[in-house]
Amino acid sequence: MRKLLVLFLIVLAAPAAAYSQPKASNGTLSIREGRGVVQLNAVGSMTGRVNGRIAITDPKPYDSKRPVVYGSTKTSYRNDKTTVYKGKNVRFRLIGARYQIRMEGKAIFLSAIARGDGILDGIGDPSANVFYDGVWSLNDEPYHSLPDDPTGFELASSTTG
Repeated sequence: MRKLLVLFLIVLAAPAAAYSQPKASNGTLSIREGRGVVQLNAVGSMTGRVNGRIAITDPKPYDSKRPVVYGSTKTSYRNDKTTVYKGKNVRFRLIGARYQIRMEGKAIFLSAIARGDGILDGIGDPSANVFYDGVWSLNDEPYHSLPDDPTGFELASSTTG
């Protein structure tokens, strides 16, 4: 009887232990006055603008969550899932689903509260008289200059609990 009771308690404790594991929570990303390329593959809330182009891939294009984009002077469709918007001051809002975005140009502003990963590549080059390529902050770190080489990052909360 005692062995049966111990086995029963173990069976009850296993699901409780699984639910007690901390779930990955959202991280934050902020880019100001960026110049270069920003790629982000994340689920959450992303808003921003760019002078240049933005390619948005929606893995589930027929669900109820749609990208909202304003200010595009040229829109092209690569396939059912990917749309490319070009223009000056192209503004976007992506909320509540997983999206992949690739922004290229200047005056890149991005604010994201999400989980995912991405790549940043600034185009600062003193020999070309480009001394400022924007700043970025990841997961509430202080702002620093965009990297001059492609640099990957993980967008997730640095704290657990």
